[in-house]
Amino acid sequence: MNYPVIDVHHHIISTSLQAKQRELGMTIPSFMPKWTPEIGIDKMDLAGITYSILSAPSDLTFLKQTDANHMARSINEEIASYIERYPERYGGFATMPLPDAESALNEVSYALDELNLDGVAMLTSYQGKYLSHPDYEELLMELNRRKAVVFLHPILIKEHIAGLNPALLEGTFDTTRAVTTMAVHRIFETYPDVRFILPHTGGMVPYIKWRIALAVLQEQFLQTELTGEMIDEEIAKLSSLYYDSTLNLGTVQKLVDPSRILFGADIPWPSDSILKLQRESVLTEAESISIDNLRKIAYQNAYTLFPRLERQLKLMDEVEV
Repeated sequence: MNYPVIDVHHHIISTSLQAKQRELGMTIPSFMPKWTPEIGIDKMDLAGITYSILSAPSDLTFLKQTDANHMARSINEEIASYIERYPERYGGFATMPLPDAESALNEVSYALDELNLDGVAMLTSYQGKYLSHPDYEELLMELNRRKAVVFLHPILIKEHIAGLNPALLEGTFDTTRAVTTMAVHRIFETYPDVRFILPHTGGMVPYIKWRIALAVLQEQFLQTELTGEMIDEEIAKLSSLYYDSTLNLGTVQKLVDPSRILFGADIPWPSDSILKLQRESVLTEAESISIDNLRKIAYQNAYTLFPRLERQLKLMDEVEV
């Protein structure tokens, strides 16, 4: 079977960001993987990935705002340079200099209109402010006007909780927290044309939609009487969300409409064996449900979000599924 696989979750290790960190005397963690666009392509080939959307959803709040603005611009131009070098393999999401919404608005215009990036990468929160915060209203209005794709990545929680590495667990819980607060504050209703992608299968979101609906409908009053229809109506408001498959294999394909699932790999972080296992597990499960399900997760849903990919890659005539 020959078909393209589109990966929406591929991180660059930004040379410009690391240079700035060294300039400030910051230590680059020893566990940081090596990445160049060529290393990225080698990893993609290893895992049978046709095309990746690059991102660097960085927290730039360690910098003064003017410096953060310059750094976001530098990262986005770096991503654009990789796309220019390898247009048949890479697209990109823009880094935002948040929490300053006005600066982010300026960068949205530059990144999407001048650099022609495919969307924006945002963290779930900046300095404790989730996207439900009123400060982000104008930014969300603009993203909604543009029908933008927003790759919503969890923040990096550094502290070990219960003695466990936070990288694998805490991000999934942070995504769940972010989506719940956005639902409570009616973000998905107010800005229905923003296409949010939740990495790591959305954390716990697909599994606890009932609880999210209760959080919206009951707020602080847990004894509020509800009907099943009210809960179902609230759950339906989450149906616009997209989920990528990164590092959270399991039953998500039985919990989420197949038109809302995207393939994600999280290059360069997983080991080679995990990269191959992810692809095999996700796509084998997809095929076991149906060939149509496989097509959607491997490439069709990505083509829906990023129509230029189908035209640019010219792969549809080669697909033999």
